[in-house]
Amino acid sequence: MELVFPLVMAMTAAEGPDPAEAELVLLSLRGDEAAFASLVRRHQSRVFRLAGRFFRRPEDVEEVSQETFLTAWRRIGTYQARAPFEHWITRVCLRLCYARLAADRRRAVPLEPSELLAAPENPVAAIDVSRLLAALPPSDRFVLLLLDGEGWSVKEIAARVGWTSTNVKVRAFRARRRLRRVLEGRS
Repeated sequence: MELVFPLVMAMTAAEGPDPAEAELVLLSLRGDEAAFASLVRRHQSRVFRLAGRFFRRPEDVEEVSQETFLTAWRRIGTYQARAPFEHWITRVCLRLCYARLAADRRRAVPLEPSELLAAPENPVAAIDVSRLLAALPPSDRFVLLLLDGEGWSVKEIAARVGWTSTNVKVRAFRARRRLRRVLEGRS
């Protein structure tokens, strides 16, 4: 019980979650499944949307999302409340997406330039974005999806993922350069 008080104090700090969410986390730490279900309801749309940026098939999105919440339930004791719970659950989801993408990448079919461009007069309209992104390493796909897909700012990504703003900008630059190479048919 002595460890709970510092956790409550940390969670009510300016950057921590709201008090109601802090209470739900504390109850979840004690094994309260209903409290954790409330956390799931609060964050399920973000988790599903984020997983949906990585996977096209609805069943893949559902599996990763469910695995995210199962992992969160098992590991909620590792949440240190230095940032809002939303940031922590987002990182759990991202790690699971990365792991699944790494496994899928071993089975991926390489892109053929003819599949990317159907009409030379309007190549942008014929790009299969999901296959194009699948040709990128997961870390590149991740930063591009957060910036361009989710619309997060560099500052927001840095805060939520634990990178510096400079790191986000460098990763985005390199990811876009790799994407350009894929579009041009180079590796």
